[in-house]
Amino acid sequence: MTDKEYMMDTLDTLKSLSVNMTYALNEASCDKLYKEYLKMFENINKETKEVFDLAYKLGYYTLEKEANTKIKASIKTLNQELESLEAK
Repeated sequence: MTDKEYMMDTLDTLKSLSVNMTYALNEASCDKLYKEYLKMFENINKETKEVFDLAYKLGYYTLEKEANTKIKASIKTLNQELESLEAK
């Protein structure tokens, strides 16, 4: 495997751990267990962000620039959806 493949695999694993920790938090049977899970969740998310930042810096993860018109259209759509939810 290449360095990029290792990094992307690590990032995918951390993202999966984060999602699964959300389930564990929701299903914690007592406050003490919840607090322990929360610490683990925060650490996992911190590490995930650090790996993402490094992958981005190394050019392994790229972001595409989007046109302002498309961004504004998306914002308008989301605001309309929010307004319709608030009206209910």
